[in-house]
Formats: sequence, structure tokens, C-alpha cells
Amino acid sequence: MPGNKDIFVFQQIERETQTYLKGEQLKVARMFLDYIKTSGRTWLLEEGGHPEFYYKGELTSLVAFAKTVMDEEETGRLRALVEGAGNRFVYEPGSSWNLCCWQHDDDIAVPPGFSVDEGLIAFAQSHVWKCIPCGGCDAPGGLRREVFGKTFDNACCNVYQFANPDEGMMKDIIRLMEWEKSIIDHAKGEPTGAL
Repeated sequence: MPGNKDIFVFQQIERETQTYLKGEQLKVARMFLDYIKTSGRTWLLEEGGHPEFYYKGELTSLVAFAKTVMDEEETGRLRALVEGAGNRFVYEPGSSWNLCCWQHDDDIAVPPGFSVDEGLIAFAQSHVWKCIPCGGCDAPGGLRREVFGKTFDNACCNVYQFANPDEGMMKDIIRLMEWEKSIIDHAKGEPTGAL
């Protein structure tokens, strides 16, 4: 059960969400936050930072809001960088966010005794974020990662990013985040809610 300080921090995250998102983006972000509250995660929001979400001490996701509106030139430059790496670029002026999700196994595979459906595997593989590089880590050019049997030589350190996800995507993102919980439980030798 979250303590008073945790609830206060969560309320700050909700306020940021309402400040920077509107319409469909706000609705989908609220779906995400509703899931987070009941998923056994903790959260952190440092001054000037991005909201971060943890499961059993492991960083599993963060949210990056577009806090300023980009002009046409800046949007074009970012679009070229993102799409040039093979990623999906989505930007809605005044209401955009990225959900970044980590996967903690170097080889994202199905552990013995687990099962995962082909739809989730296809979703995960199609949303691996390719390094652009942004300068946010010490692996310019990306990392070699295997995601359910498919190798990516230029994966971002956080593996997945979802730009302005829609409601259907969010349902699959939540399934992927539940899978991540099972992976963390398995690595810690604890009972899992394996999918």
C-alpha cells in the first residue's frame, strides 16, 4: 500500500499529465496511470525529471512529456532522426508523450514453464526502439538485443518506446509490462504471474 509521500508524488505525476496532455492522449495516459496504481509498482518524480516507475526496485518505465511546442523546423529535424533510424514518429503539438519501457533480460526469451502468445511477441518485436542516438546513455549506436528470438543490433537501452500510444496499443503495452513483472519475479526467484 503506497504511503502518504508516494500518494503525493503520484498526484504530482497526475497533475503533470493533465498539464501537458489533452483529448485522446490524456485519456490513454490515464489508462496507463490507472494500471500503474494497481500493478505493484512504485514511482519517482524528481524536480525537472521524468516520472519513473519501478517494480521491486527495478526501473521498468518512464514517461517523457513534450513540455514545449516544437516549431516546424525542429519537428522536421526530429522526424528525420527518428524515422531515419526506423522508428515511428508521432507528434501532436501541445499534447505529446513518450512511454519508455525497459526489459531487463539481455536475451528476452520465454523462461522454462512460461508461455506467451504470438500476438504479444509480434507486438514486442515491432516496437523495439532503434537508437537515434539521443546522447541519453553511453551506448551510441545502440545495443545488440534479442527479443523473443529476433536480434536487433541497434536497440535503445530501454528497448521499447511508444510515441502517443492509442488505446489499443496501451492494452498491449500493459500486457508487455505484466510480462516484465514476471521476468523480474523469475529473476528474483519469486512466484510469478506468468502470462
